[in-house]
Amino acid sequence: MIEKLNGTTETVDFMLATTVRMYRNVTAEDFPLHWHIPGEIICPIENTYDVVIAGQALTLMPRDVLIIGSSELHSIKAPAQGQRYILNFSTAFFEQFQELSHFFATLHPFKLLRYEDAPDFNNQLFTLLIRMENEYFGQAMYRDCEIASQMLHFFTMIGRHFHQQEQQQTLSCPKQQEHQERFTELCNYISTHCTENLSLEELANEAGFSKYHFARLFKEMTGTTCHNFLLGRRILYAKSLLVDFSLPITEVAMRSGFNSLATFNRIFKSQIGCTPSEFRKLGSGHTLAQ
Repeated sequence: MIEKLNGTTETVDFMLATTVRMYRNVTAEDFPLHWHIPGEIICPIENTYDVVIAGQALTLMPRDVLIIGSSELHSIKAPAQGQRYILNFSTAFFEQFQELSHFFATLHPFKLLRYEDAPDFNNQLFTLLIRMENEYFGQAMYRDCEIASQMLHFFTMIGRHFHQQEQQQTLSCPKQQEHQERFTELCNYISTHCTENLSLEELANEAGFSKYHFARLFKEMTGTTCHNFLLGRRILYAKSLLVDFSLPITEVAMRSGFNSLATFNRIFKSQIGCTPSEFRKLGSGHTLAQ
C-alpha cells in the first residue's frame, strides 16, 4: 500500500531500516500513477503483476525482478490474488559506492530481469530477497547493517550479471576491460558535472580518445549515446529540483544545465511523458486534463 501520497508524490517511510522499506504485498490493491525519490524493486512470488512505466506496459511473472529508477512515474495493477515482494531503497545511500553510482546512472527508467532468460540467476536473487525479508521482519541485533549488506550483495550480483553479458558481446575487443573501467569513470564524471556545459570534445579528451572514436565506444559501452546519457542525468537532476515548488520552472531549467526553457520542456516531455509544469502539478495533487 502507498502510505503517504500527495497527488502522485509518494513519501517512503523507512521505518525498520534506514536503507530499505520492504513489503510482502498480498492485496489486490492497484497503485495509481505515482513517483518517489527512492528506487523500487518488484518481484512477484505468486501470480502476475502489471506495471506501466515510461509508457511501457510490463506483465511481471513469478520471480521476474523489476528495478525502477528514482523519480520514475509508474502505475501498478494487481490481480485478484497473488503475492509479491516490493522494496523501496535509498539511492542516496547506495550511490556512495562508485560502481553503484554508474549502475544507477544507466538504470533509468528501469531494468527488467526475466526469470525465463536466466532461471538460476533469478533464483539466486529470489533467495536473497527471502533472506532480506527474514532479516527485515526479525529482531536480530545489527539488523539494519545486515539488510544494507544484503542489498549491496543484491546489486553486486546484478551489476556483475550485466557486466558479464557485456563482456560476452564484446570478447573480440582485447581492450574491453580497460575501456569499461575508463567509461565507468567517465559516466561518474558526467553524473557529477551534468549541469555544466560539457562538450563531446571535452569528454573525449577526458577519456583519451578522438571525438569520433569516443562517440562509437560510448554507445558500445553504455547502450546509449553520450548526448542522451548527459540529458538523462540532467533530467534526473531537474526532477529533484521540481519538488521545490518555490523554484520557477525557468530556474530549474537553468540549474539543470539547459540553456533555454523551450529545450528543457521539449526534452523533459520526450523522456518523462509530461512537461515539467505537469510533472509538478502531479506532485501537488492536481489532476492533468485528459
